[in-house]
Amino acid sequence: MTKTFAETLLFASVATNAALLLFFAGVFRQMMNAIDLATFKNLTALLVQYSSKSPFMIIALNLPFIGAIPYYYFYGFGNWWITLGLGLWLISGSVAKVIKLPVYKTVAALNSDDIAQLEIMRRKINMGNAFQAAMYCVALLVMGWGAVNVH
Repeated sequence: MTKTFAETLLFASVATNAALLLFFAGVFRQMMNAIDLATFKNLTALLVQYSSKSPFMIIALNLPFIGAIPYYYFYGFGNWWITLGLGLWLISGSVAKVIKLPVYKTVAALNSDDIAQLEIMRRKINMGNAFQAAMYCVALLVMGWGAVNVH
């Protein structure tokens, strides 16, 4: 495998992450905002339950990290654009988890009739998804900029 091909795979894996988060921050957000809060509570619990056990989601959302290990082993840290993009991806994903995981736990613990708190939690989930999607797109742009200007 060539270095360029490995970088293309890393770029594609970050692009997949960005696409997934853009879907959640866009289409899925609109759907979740359109339903009543009791249904939002139930759907959020189901989303967490099924996505945390989904082989597709686990692999897709961790593929950039998994791919970075052999990339850095074989090719080193010489491409700063790839390193910066992966760093942005990793940091923004970690920050989003810190923001969203407690919110998911809070939603699960709330009663369906706790409308004010559920509305606050829905806004926090939306904010976390929008932040993560935006930062993944920035990471993608950084990696793409490097590919255009380095090669």
